[in-house]
Amino acid sequence: MATEVLEAAPRAGTKRMIIDGLTMPALERRWLEEWRAAGLGCVNNCIAVWENASETLSLLTAWKRFLAENSDLAEEANSVTDIERIAASGRTAVLFSFQNTAPVEHNLELFGVYRSLGVTIMQLTYNLQNYIGCGYWEEKDAGVSSRFGSKAIEEMNNLGIMIDLSHCGERTTLDAIEMSRKPVAITHANPREYVGSPVYGARRLKTTEAIKALASRRGVIGLTPNRNMTKNGAATTLQEFGDMVAWSVDRFGIDTIAIGVDYCPGHPRQIRTWWRYARWSRESAPAEQMKVSPHEGWSEWMTTQAGMHNIVAELDRRGFAAAEIDKIMGGNWLRIYRETIG
Repeated sequence: MATEVLEAAPRAGTKRMIIDGLTMPALERRWLEEWRAAGLGCVNNCIAVWENASETLSLLTAWKRFLAENSDLAEEANSVTDIERIAASGRTAVLFSFQNTAPVEHNLELFGVYRSLGVTIMQLTYNLQNYIGCGYWEEKDAGVSSRFGSKAIEEMNNLGIMIDLSHCGERTTLDAIEMSRKPVAITHANPREYVGSPVYGARRLKTTEAIKALASRRGVIGLTPNRNMTKNGAATTLQEFGDMVAWSVDRFGIDTIAIGVDYCPGHPRQIRTWWRYARWSRESAPAEQMKVSPHEGWSEWMTTQAGMHNIVAELDRRGFAAAEIDKIMGGNWLRIYRETIG
């Protein structure tokens, strides 16, 4: 096994676009500084999960002000043209996203409002059932609802909002892939067939049937080093992660595979518990989930997003061509953004 490099910096002069398919940092400049230290050209930045419309508008306003105050490091992007311009300036392009459609509040008109305010990616449902479909926690997944759900997907296609299915249940995932006339994404998940029984949430992993359907419609899946979705948790080595990437490329095709780190630093544990269990629940996160903060105990080669360059080094070691690495590390995201966001 090759010696693992740690937090490798991007090579001087490289033109490769590195894109993280999902991140959710707190509003602190230090996380933007980490993006720049990692040489990230673009991030899909989640800003809302369970918030209602009023709360979400407050968060959007806060993020817009925050980026304006830190424009030397990052800038909001609303199109692929924006992404390319911002990345070329040496800064990070920021796509605003939701990990749920709770902010829409069962109102189709709000999709257009949010798109006009710069929200370019929305996950249909987060863990639980909503008006559109089912999350992976539900025992029975009836799929995308024939009324509101189908209209929501059509609206998102029309407006240029990319659909994310990472936390959706199996039937909802398959329905959305089929119903969307544009490619859809799984921004941060791993293949169930490869991983087997992960540390947390086996149904959170995506089936081979779902990923093959995604690939057949030009969709993209962001493989994640998140310890809850890898074979050996935080002990997963760089080579073992590379094994999963190589297996996935062989199984689903080079144009389907990307990276979604799912790195969400700076949030207190009670916020993370709220993400998982929502405001309706009297449940708490299991004790074993609370022992270690999700951003302690990451694999040593991925303690910040700069670890994406370790993945580059591992793919290069394995003999992937430069053009193939370009696709996995950002090119496939850029292509699906072009086809969905515009």
